[in-house]
Parts: sequence; C-alpha cells; structure tokens
Amino acid sequence: MIERFLSYSLKHNRKIKAIWTEDDNIKHGNITVTEIGDDYFCFTQARKKTATRLEKTYLLSLGYARGDSGETDRDIKDD
Repeated sequence: MIERFLSYSLKHNRKIKAIWTEDDNIKHGNITVTEIGDDYFCFTQARKKTATRLEKTYLLSLGYARGDSGETDRDIKDD
C-alpha cells in the first residue's frame, strides 16, 4: 500500500499524509514525492522547500492529505 501512495503523489503531483521515524522520534506531515527508488524516496514539505531523502523502511503510514479523496481527474464537475 505504501508504494501506491508514493506513486500516486509522484504521478499526480499531490500531497499525501506521511508518518515516519527519524532519529528515534516519530515525525508526520504532508509531503509531495519527487522521486522513488528501490529502497528510498525523495520528497518536499510545505514548510521545508528542500528535497529530503528517506528510506522506505522508516515509513510507518501513508494516507490521503486532508481534503483529498484520491480523485485523479481535476476536471470533475459538480452536478
């Protein structure tokens, strides 16, 4: 499931909610994936404009960011 959310963010340039470990602390935030490797991925955060590289093993959970339901068609009309 982690791969699906990473690919979704990369392919559609969408933010996703992530929870990961860093230096024995649990971190969380909305991220946008910029690159996916075999055992790592790179992302940016809204607060930090620089890219960060993280090993996939440090990920605890991924999900849709607030207000995102996973729709990939941006031209959905309200009827």
